[in-house]
This record gives sequence, C-alpha cells and structure tokens, in this order.
Amino acid sequence: MSELTRSRWGWLSAVLAIGCGLGCDPKSSPQTIDSQTNWLRSCRIDSQCGGSSCLCGVCTAPCTEDAACADREGASCVNAQEEGAIAQCGGRRPPAAGLCMPRCDDAPCADKGQMCVAGVCTPVPTPTAEVAVDTQNLHQMLVGFGATVAYGEDEITTHPQRDALYDTLFAELGLDILRLRDRFEHTGDDNLMISRRLIDAATASLGHKPTLFMTSWSPPPALKANASVQCSGNADTCTLTRNASGFDYAGFASFIRRSLDAYAAIGVVPDYLGIQNNPNWLPTAAELGEACRFLPTEGTVTVPVMGVSTPVEYPGFDQAQAATVQALSGLEALPRILAPETTDFQSMADYVPNLDFSEVDALSHHLYGLDPEALDVEALAAVGALAADNSRPIFQTEMQSDGFGTALFLHYTTVVEGASAYVQQTLTSSATGPTANTQTLVGLDASTFTRQDPYYAFQHYALHTDPGWMRADAVSSNDGLLASAWLSPTGYELSVVFVNAGTTDIDARVSLVNGGFDTSVVTRTVFGAGEHGAELGSLSSQGILTLPPRSVVTIWFTP
Repeated sequence: MSELTRSRWGWLSAVLAIGCGLGCDPKSSPQTIDSQTNWLRSCRIDSQCGGSSCLCGVCTAPCTEDAACADREGASCVNAQEEGAIAQCGGRRPPAAGLCMPRCDDAPCADKGQMCVAGVCTPVPTPTAEVAVDTQNLHQMLVGFGATVAYGEDEITTHPQRDALYDTLFAELGLDILRLRDRFEHTGDDNLMISRRLIDAATASLGHKPTLFMTSWSPPPALKANASVQCSGNADTCTLTRNASGFDYAGFASFIRRSLDAYAAIGVVPDYLGIQNNPNWLPTAAELGEACRFLPTEGTVTVPVMGVSTPVEYPGFDQAQAATVQALSGLEALPRILAPETTDFQSMADYVPNLDFSEVDALSHHLYGLDPEALDVEALAAVGALAADNSRPIFQTEMQSDGFGTALFLHYTTVVEGASAYVQQTLTSSATGPTANTQTLVGLDASTFTRQDPYYAFQHYALHTDPGWMRADAVSSNDGLLASAWLSPTGYELSVVFVNAGTTDIDARVSLVNGGFDTSVVTRTVFGAGEHGAELGSLSSQGILTLPPRSVVTIWFTP
C-alpha cells in the first residue's frame, strides 16, 4: 500500500464503517438459490459444486437450450455470445455453448441475495477493495479529452463511410478536443479547407464545436536551415534559419500570424496555440519527420552530426515565443498559448525556467519514451506541482499506446499529475500507410473502419465527461485499483472510472460519501478479451462491481 493510500485509508475506513450509501449488503459470503445443491455458488473447482460444474467462477452447467437448465430453478440457457455470459467469464467467451444462469428480468436478483450483471443474476462476491468518492473534495477543471489529426484529415473526410465514421469518432467517443497540425505554406500539403470540413463534421456529430488545438510541426522550408520541413539525421540544420541579425525570430512569428489569419479566413479559429511541436526533438538518420529544434533559450549544445559530436547553435524557444506573442497583438480572436509541448514531461522542466508566464496560458508536454506500466509517478507529480506553482493548468498533448497503456496514461496524467487535458496521437491510422497502427483510436482501410483498443480506453473517460467538469476525490484501498471521478458543473452527473492495473480479479465496493445519485450505468472493457465497452446494467444494490485484470470500468451516475 502506497503512503498516499495509507495516509487516507483511515478516512476511507471511517466512511465505510458508517455504511454504504448505495445499500451495501453486509453479508460476507456469496448467497445461493439452493444451498443443498450448491447451485449458483461462487467456486474455483468442480468439487465445490456438488452435481454442478464450476464454470467461470460459478456453480452452473453448460447448455445449448433452456431445457438443459430445467433442474435449476429460474435458470435459462445464456448463450456464450451474450454479454451476460461474457461478463460472467471475465470479459471472455465461456468455455461452453451457453451457461445455465437466471436472467434478471425473470425475478429480481437482490431478492435471492444476488446481483444483476449484464442481464444475468450472479453471486455477490466478497469485496477485495473499497473505493470512496467524495464529490465535495474537488481538484482541477477538465478542458477535455481529444486526439490529433495531423495527417489524417484527407482520408477521414473522403472515406466512403465517412458519415458513420464521424459519429464513431465524435458523438460515440465523446471527443472534446481536435488537435490540428498547422500546414500553412507547406507546399503540396496546404489545403486548409480539409481541416474546415473535418471541424464542421465534428460539430454536427457532437452538437457543438470541439475545442481546437493547433501546433506547428515545422515552419515552412523558407524558415528552415535545411530548406525543408522534414529532418533526418541533419542535427546541424534541423532548426530555424538565420538572417543578418541572427536567428529569424521575426520571420517565424510572422509565419504564425499569417497562418492564423489564413485559417481564420476560412472559419477555423484555434482555442489553443503551440508554436512548435517537440522543440527538443531531432530525428535520427533512421527517422524522417517534421521538426525544428529550439533550446529553452538560445545557445550551443553538442549533438551527433554524421556520426561526429559537433557543437551546434540553436535558437531559443523563449525568444521565439516572445516574438510570436508580439506578432499576434491585435489579432481579433487571440488563442491561448500552449508551451512547451516537449516529447516527455521531464524535458518540460528544462523549458519552464525560461518561460515568461505572462505569455503562456497552459503548460504542455508529451509522454514519449515512457512505459505506462512502470511510470515514475513521483516525477510526474512533481511536474504537476510545477504547473500549480506557476498557476497554470497542465495538458498532455500527444501520446499513443495500446489500449491498456492508454488507460494507465489517462489515469496517471489526470490524477497524479492533475492534467486538465489529454490528447491521443493519433485519431485514425492511415489507410495508405505502410503498416497498420494499432495504437490509434480508429483503424481505417480503403472501405471500412475499426474501433481499436485505445478507442475503448478513451471512451471510458471521454463519453460521460465534458469540458468544465471537475475531478473529485476517489480513494481506493487497493494499490492495484486506480480510480478517478468527475463531477458535472451542475452536480447532477458523476462519472467514476476504475482501472485494474493488477494481475488478479478485484471485486470493488463503491461508496458515494455525499450520495445524491439514483441511477447508474456500468460499462466495462477487458483488454486482451472479447469485452469492449460492454454495458453491464446498473451498479448492484450492494455497490459491488468486478474488474478482471487489465480492465477498465466506468460508472455513470445521474439523478
């Protein structure tokens, strides 16, 4: 148990001792329909079940039709493809064509000391974790969850199933933020109207305009020392060009201003602006990417050039930022400024001492090079404290991982770091790319699209939250059970998200310290299994839910 958990566990224990606001059952062992036959009892092996079989942790029998379940009171044959059977089996297909189980609509499960999960009655497990949600102890305000569409606008807006794709990407996902790559003056790749069409489609699907982030991946060739937006192993020239006075900060700032004017002319006005994506990154000879290196402040560092360590002078991010802010003076719709959008959160701390916070509205970083299952949470918390010390929100603006890794990153950045925004990189994979990217939210091919594992991780956080919601306290007694809670501005809706980061099942009992919610919907995804965003019904009257390993569960509470 972590020090944070241990220090707060006394408070949580006291809350739970008073009683569970959701009607928790005080019984400590599973109940059965017929104790003489051991029918529908929790189990691990067949010998615990008398004449029944232990299937998916419950004493039951395999079946192909209802008649096979006639000797078990109230049971029906629940087909292996039904959500109820999959839910009983930890998100996986049962090892039989069907399971004999009572259905919740035949008789209330609670009357028999059971709970209803995905339409099927199941024994109430003994809790192995307790979670208390305190909606009066609030933290950061949410700006939103979003995704980058740096190179995907064309394929999304011309896809043969684009109408269904739009709803999948926006309304059904709950996306709040679209992050655009500034491609103004990128010859051959500068059709800005494609971005406008995508924004219009997102607005129609969501019912409101998404929050727009825009960042330059590279200034145009005329402002680059290598005369190209792309870099590959050219550390000495992958940076800003010079003029007679030195680095051309004024030219760079003028490019940003002209870009915003051009986008505004077609109705695209970003809410947040970053002047350079990954300013600390130099593509190696094995990489090819848009880049432009800036140091925190102008200076010289030694970098490998053609295999030789070479001192190279680079422009300063602080000078470029100051020139840009000056160039934006008088702009009718002035965006908020993001900085520094480094490749990882540790590097961000190098840039912060040189930032003029009168010119910066939010600190931002990415998460590259990090393992979500071995994250340095103390260092991440320190970066969050750095933002708080400077009275600025902090955003994670570019990262991708597999489904489970995405869920972990979402939790740690919002809860440990206190981030107000999380942006996935990227929204869709390319239908024409050399390989499929399974870490995007949606995979495209020439005629169809597929929701990928990160989509479901993201949906658990994004679908039942919106900008302006506040993070509330959610304290777990189990270090392997990660919990976060989000409260609507009216206080009438609450979304609680759980991630089982451990290797065994967790049966969690949830307590709402302040009560106030009568209706709930539970959804669950088990990565590596067949359950994706499955609706399991309402939270049981006992307040208990089951999380298999590598799973995410969301409870959406309403009045």
